[in-house]
Amino acid sequence: MVSGNGKEIIPPEDMIDHNDTNFSQIEKIMTIFVAYNQANIQQGTPWDNWPDWELCLTAMNPDVHFEDEGESDGIRAVREHWLAVMQFIHDSEHIEFNDYAITVNGVHGNTFNFAICFQTEMWGTPIMTKDGLQECFKDIGLDPIPFPHITPSEIGHSLGPLWVCPEHVPEYGGEQFYCSEDSICISKGTDDTFPSALYSLLNLCIDDTKIWANACASDLEMHNNMHRMNENWPGGIPEDWEYQ
Repeated sequence: MVSGNGKEIIPPEDMIDHNDTNFSQIEKIMTIFVAYNQANIQQGTPWDNWPDWELCLTAMNPDVHFEDEGESDGIRAVREHWLAVMQFIHDSEHIEFNDYAITVNGVHGNTFNFAICFQTEMWGTPIMTKDGLQECFKDIGLDPIPFPHITPSEIGHSLGPLWVCPEHVPEYGGEQFYCSEDSICISKGTDDTFPSALYSLLNLCIDDTKIWANACASDLEMHNNMHRMNENWPGGIPEDWEYQ
């Protein structure tokens, strides 16, 4: 948790290292939001102070960097969603964040982890987490890929591959699943803003019942499809099986 010093309100410019070269990390972006909402933190009120200009140092959507009286309701809503989810991450006893990564310690004892890429507004499991690899792209004349490089929508979890469904999940608890992996795909809704989708994802991970129930249903469907294919084509599945 990032916080001010007791009841003292520290000037934002004294809390934020403007010379930092890595404002793509949630840890650094959180510092900006905290710096402008110190009074709210001390009073226990919803965060409602948007940073003056520092978000232009970050990889966040440029449309939300600066407040504008003539901005659309949609942009204003995105700002409200960002304030809400950043406060939720900051305040929650179940959420930890470091560098690009978020770890959620669920109420049922399971852990979820993923990285956030603000530039592309995606979450996922990290593929590349070293800044030095970005330089490789520059050296061969290519634009650096959005950092961190992730497998989009994939959420890592503590059960590992070939997991047994946790006992607290109705209908599926205690069952072994064989098409399961050590990450689960949870996609952002088409009509959701990224911060509101992130807020929903974090809540899903905290009480993970729905995550496992959906994963189990998907696993069973995949297993049944594989069984049907093996029965119909014991000598091998033809390339045009979808049309037969």
